[in-house]
Amino acid sequence: MKKVLAILLAAVMLFSLTACGKKNETGAGKAAPTMTYLYNEGDAHKAIGEYMQSALAAAGLKIQLESQEWNTFLNTRKEGNYTIARNGWLGDYNDPISFLDMWITASGNNDCQLGKGAHKDVAIYDLDMTKWGGSKVENGTWAQTYDVIIGMIKKESDNAKRLEMMHAAEDLLMSTGTIVPIYYYTDLYMIDDSVKGFFSSPLGYKYFSGTTVEGKDALNVCLASEPDTIDPALNSAVDGATLVSHLFAGLAKWAQDDKGQLVIVADCAEELVAPVVNDDGTVTYTYTLREGLKWSDGKELKASDFEFAWKRAADPETAADYGYMFDVVKGYAENDLAVTADDAARTITVTLSNSVAYWNELLAFPTYFPVRKDVVEDESWATKPETYISNGAYTMKAWEHDSLITLQKNDNFIDADKVTMPTLNFYLSDDANNMLANFKKGDWLMIDDVPTNEIATLKKDYPNEFVIAGQLGTYYVCFNVNETLGLETEEQRAEVRKAIALLLDRNYICESIAQGGQVPASSFVAMGLTDSNGKEFYQNAGDEAANGYIGYFDVSPEAFEGNCEKAVEILKKYYKLEVAD
Repeated sequence: MKKVLAILLAAVMLFSLTACGKKNETGAGKAAPTMTYLYNEGDAHKAIGEYMQSALAAAGLKIQLESQEWNTFLNTRKEGNYTIARNGWLGDYNDPISFLDMWITASGNNDCQLGKGAHKDVAIYDLDMTKWGGSKVENGTWAQTYDVIIGMIKKESDNAKRLEMMHAAEDLLMSTGTIVPIYYYTDLYMIDDSVKGFFSSPLGYKYFSGTTVEGKDALNVCLASEPDTIDPALNSAVDGATLVSHLFAGLAKWAQDDKGQLVIVADCAEELVAPVVNDDGTVTYTYTLREGLKWSDGKELKASDFEFAWKRAADPETAADYGYMFDVVKGYAENDLAVTADDAARTITVTLSNSVAYWNELLAFPTYFPVRKDVVEDESWATKPETYISNGAYTMKAWEHDSLITLQKNDNFIDADKVTMPTLNFYLSDDANNMLANFKKGDWLMIDDVPTNEIATLKKDYPNEFVIAGQLGTYYVCFNVNETLGLETEEQRAEVRKAIALLLDRNYICESIAQGGQVPASSFVAMGLTDSNGKEFYQNAGDEAANGYIGYFDVSPEAFEGNCEKAVEILKKYYKLEVAD
C-alpha cells in the first residue's frame, strides 16, 4: 500500500552487516547474477534500497537500484516486470484472511506472481487438507494447493478451523521465500492541535468530514502523491481509499462510538440486518436503502446501482485488484453473483456461500461502494471533476494533477448536516521533507509522513501533534517468483530467497532507522489479529516448539550473526561469492 516509509540514508549501516560474510569468500557454482531492487522515487524509498544493497553486498551479492514514479512502480509490480521490490500491506478488515487471500492466483494484489506465468505449471507443493475435509495434495501446483485452501477457509464457519487452516496457508506462502517481512507497521502522522473531530483507523484510513478548525472553512492535508485511480472498484491504495471514502458511501461505514471506539454502522442501509440461514448452508441478507438517497448530480440512488457496482467489480473483465473480495458471494466463480435489487422496494438481496465473520467490514470497504452505470461507461470518468459523480459526503471540485485534489461538501448527501468541514484540500506529494515544511508553516494541518531523521526532534517539539498509532500492516520486500536468480529449479530459488531474508538486521532497521515503534516481523500476517487460543495470530506463526522462536525465522538481536552465517552457507551452495576487502 502507498504509505511512504521514512528511512534514513543507509550508508552508515554497513558496519552492522559485516557479520554476513567474510572477505574474499567463494563458493561452489557460478557467479551470482546482479539483481535489481525496484522502489518508487523519493529519498525514503531510496534509503531502504541502499540498505538492501549494503546488506547483500556484505554477503557477496550485488543488486542495483531502480526508481520509478509511483503509478509506474505500482503497475510494474502488478505486471511482474521486476526481480525484487519494496512493498507493504495494510489489512482491509480485521481478519487474518485479509493478508492471505491476496496471494491467490486470481488476485490483482498478487505482485509476486504466484500461480502466474511460468509459476502456473510449477508442481512442487504439498498440502494435507484431509483434517478439514479436503484432499491431500503432493507435488501440486499453486492453484491445486494455495488457491484451494483459501477457498476452503472462506467456506468454513467454524472459526477455530478457519484459523488453523490460515496458519497452514501462511506456512505454504512463506515456504516459497517470495515474501520477506521486515516489520509490522505503525502509523506515523502529524495533525495540528487546532483540528478537532479527526480520527483514523488501524487500516490506515483518515477521516475528515467531522472535523472543525476554528476560523477556517477548509482543511489542507497531504496523504501521498497522485493516486493511481479513485475508481472504487479499481483502487488498491490506502490514500486512494481515504479519498474514495469521502466521496462515496456504501451500505456500511466506519465510525466512532461515544467512547471513541471504532465500529461498523449502517450508512446507505437503514440497518445492518442479521442473515437468514438457508437449508443448504448459504446465508441471505436483505438490506433496505434509506429513503432520499441521491447522487451528487441530484439523481436518485437506486438499489440497482449497488447490484451493478458489485457485479462490475467482481467481473474478471474489470480486472479489479480486489475483485476476489466478492468470492464470499454465491455465484462468484461463475461470474453470476447472487445479488438482486428491487428499486421499488429499495432493497438489495445478497446470498453468501456461508457465514462470513467480517461481512459488515466488507460492506464498508470501497470496492463494495456503488457506482452508476451511465457514469462509468465513460472510461475516463474517474479522472476529472466534471464526470466524477459520487454519493458520499463530498464531491470533487477540482483536480490539478500531481498537485491538488479539492473536495467540497455534497449538498445532496443525505447526512450533509453532519459534515462539518466544507472543503478538503488534498495536496499531492510523497516528499516527507516537503510535507513537514508545509506543516511547520501552518499551510498543511495534517501530513501522513515525516522524515525519519526528524522523528526524535518531532517527538520532543510536537508531543501532541506527532502521532504514532497502531496499524494493521506489514512492511516487506517481495520477489517475483518467475525470476530465475540464475538457478535451475524453483526449490533452489526458494532456498536462496529465504537465505536473503536472513541477511537483514530488522532490529537495527526498527530501532535506529524507522524509529516509530515498529516491531521486527518474522511472518506476513500482521500484529493485532486474534487467534483461537486468545493469543495474537502472529504469535502462533511457524513452529515455535520445534524452532525455539516465533515465526519463520528468528528476529531476535542475538540471532542475527547466526542467521548471516546460515545464509552465506546456503548461498555458497549455488554461487561464487565475492566480498570486497
